[in-house]
Amino acid sequence: MTGTRRRSLLLNAVLVALFVAFAYANFARWLETGRPVGLGSVLLEAFTAFLFLVRRSPQATSGRPLAWMAATVGAFTMLLSRPVPHPDAGPLALLEIAQLAGFAIVIVALGTLGRSFGIVAANRGVKTRGLYGLVRHPAYTGYLVGYLGYVAENASARNMLLLAVATGAQLVRIGEEERMLGADRAYREYLVRVPHRLLPYVY
Repeated sequence: MTGTRRRSLLLNAVLVALFVAFAYANFARWLETGRPVGLGSVLLEAFTAFLFLVRRSPQATSGRPLAWMAATVGAFTMLLSRPVPHPDAGPLALLEIAQLAGFAIVIVALGTLGRSFGIVAANRGVKTRGLYGLVRHPAYTGYLVGYLGYVAENASARNMLLLAVATGAQLVRIGEEERMLGADRAYREYLVRVPHRLLPYVY
């Protein structure tokens, strides 16, 4: 078994364990409060875990330790967040709606990728359809929206720290992905057509 295969199996096991703990904590709070606390974030992480487990092998995967570290931290950190005793949904449950909006963005973005989805920077083919025609990393936009909604709903020092760490790792992850894909001529042409990473006309 290769080193890459061993790392992938370990990531699978860690992902499943962290997701189960995260989902259980939010479901328990749901039962206590009678309100679907963290529903959008739980759906988001469930969808991500499913795609991760059924992903196809890439044409090439980065062997850089920074790429693996950023991918692991960026993908898994928010699974360590937990609901607070008295969550705040905001006016008209706005923060729960924000989580669901983030989930919807991720579904559309990762739905375009399908089994080309992965955690570690790799070349699984260049995708340019749908939301990828607006920004280069729309899935990360969706994650950010969903995570912001979750942390605002469940405000705590722990959750805010985890959000800061996860966001920083995601930015590094984006850089590593673009470094990996930069060797592909099709991706270099795509960079010219779509200049922004997360927000159109902003970043």
